[in-house]
Amino acid sequence: MKQLITISLLALLFSACATPEKSAIENQQASEIVWPMPPQKPRIKYLYQFAKPTDLEINESFFSRLWGWISGRSLSTGMVRPYSIAVRDQLIAVADPGNKSVHVFNTNTSEYIRLNKSDHSYFASPVGVAIGDNQIYISDSKLGEVFIFTTEGESVNTIKGLKRPTGLSFNHDSKRLYVSDTLEHKIVIYNSDGQKQFSFGQREKDKGDFNFPSHLVLDKDRLYVNDTMNFRIQIFDLDGNYITGFGKHGDASGYFSQPKGVAIDSKGHIYVADAILNRVQIFDQQGRFLLEFGNEGRRSGEFWLPSGIFIDQDKIYVADSYNRRVQVFQYVGG
Repeated sequence: MKQLITISLLALLFSACATPEKSAIENQQASEIVWPMPPQKPRIKYLYQFAKPTDLEINESFFSRLWGWISGRSLSTGMVRPYSIAVRDQLIAVADPGNKSVHVFNTNTSEYIRLNKSDHSYFASPVGVAIGDNQIYISDSKLGEVFIFTTEGESVNTIKGLKRPTGLSFNHDSKRLYVSDTLEHKIVIYNSDGQKQFSFGQREKDKGDFNFPSHLVLDKDRLYVNDTMNFRIQIFDLDGNYITGFGKHGDASGYFSQPKGVAIDSKGHIYVADAILNRVQIFDQQGRFLLEFGNEGRRSGEFWLPSGIFIDQDKIYVADSYNRRVQVFQYVGG
């Protein structure tokens, strides 16, 4: 009876403290932000940003908030340092090592869950996330493990034996998960259940070799890898055979200073987020520089150490890490 009374009182407390917030989508009604600037034809358009469930008109359930309060592990539902992002259908997952958690937003059901532990440990540094057919994969660079959850948030398996897993990408045709093991300078491939299939790569500067690979993305029959400390993007087939690559170290347009996330739009353009230079650069399949957008700042369309990037139906999601938000843009053609 005492527990029932306590829960009832807490329910009243939470409901009394709750205050409605306008979504970021509603608040972003400023003048249109596009790249390149007029009078040139726009190619990229700023849409909106979000940092917490209410920005997407999603409310964290009462029992989720209540359990966080009781357990003493209630973390802010706002982002602290979003690092990578994955989108599939109406599901958005954001890895947030600053919050030691992964934020999962379902814009179809208006539900939000926060994942911060597997069945055997709390997360230490979740930096990578990918969405499978009915799974969410999370890489923890400090624990050296990749955790597998259902899209409803149930922990089902753990991939071990990695040194520092970072970037993740899932192939929905072959049902394979591709993982960057950064300190081992290789890419490791698993089936959807977490069983290892094969790996490739070694620490060198030659074509097909790596020097601390991190973010990666799959598109059709190609794998794009951010070969971070070789300051280049390398492209492979799905079996790890080298196709081509591009990139050099520098701070001019078309060069990389600290490349992070990589993504592909519907026309095959390659997008690379550069954290130090606070911009996203766009290249064609031959590695020729086409356009860049963003600059240092806190306003809409500006970045502060952007990291992960993901494109879904030509919507471009950028993890704007030190601005504690995800910004969303649209590729409008050309």
